Amino acid sequence: MGTIRAVKAACFSPSGGTKRAAGLLCDAFGLPAEFIDCTCPPAALPPDIPVEKDELLVLAFPVYGGFAPRVEGLFRQLRGRGGPCVLLAAYGNRHYDNALAAAARQMTGQGFVCVGALACITPHVFAPKLGAGRPDEADREVLRAFAEHVKGKCFSDVLEPAALPGDADAPRKPPHAMARTRDKQRCNDCGRCVLACPTGALDKLMNVDGEKCINCMVCRYRCPTFAWSFDTAATRAWLEENFSVPRQVEQFV
Repeated sequence: MGTIRAVKAACFSPSGGTKRAAGLLCDAFGLPAEFIDCTCPPAALPPDIPVEKDELLVLAFPVYGGFAPRVEGLFRQLRGRGGPCVLLAAYGNRHYDNALAAAARQMTGQGFVCVGALACITPHVFAPKLGAGRPDEADREVLRAFAEHVKGKCFSDVLEPAALPGDADAPRKPPHAMARTRDKQRCNDCGRCVLACPTGALDKLMNVDGEKCINCMVCRYRCPTFAWSFDTAATRAWLEENFSVPRQVEQFV
């Protein structure tokens, strides 16, 4: 393999936490980096995004119910040439479950060798107290050590995939129902939420298709007038009661 000359970071990050973690990981590699924002309908991206063999793909996504978000076509544009890929599963201190195994299988099928992976804690979208301030400086030390391990693996003549936990064939949990409202007094009908929704769950009149909505809350974060709100109280209380003990970043190389 030799070495890698640059990083391409493909990132799905509605609230910004995953993007921040991905940025810190890219910094740890100390190489020129290009960000590909996948927090949009897949059709808004080019049909093919090639990643050359001497480029490292960083695939970063939040964990929803133990997997990457249920977005049809998510990351399908990425095309590998047999080069290395690392996965970054960002989760809000509960667990990452089967997310790494499933993402590795997808990326392997698209021409990448998954040489490493991180399970990284970020603020939980429904319970921000969980993972508040993460990744912190201690986490960044782990990211830096991980980057060095990955660069070392890329010097080998043959790239070896990392052994990752989880079951890629495990059934997905049913979508978690979350009540949402739009304050019509605040809303200025700009349509940014409609354009930003990665699943097409919003129509032009901003009606919500509950079957398509994944509760990523990108509509809330992209709204300039804060018109959208989600009732997360019950879920937040359950998470804070059961998952408040801070977890550590896990790395696999």
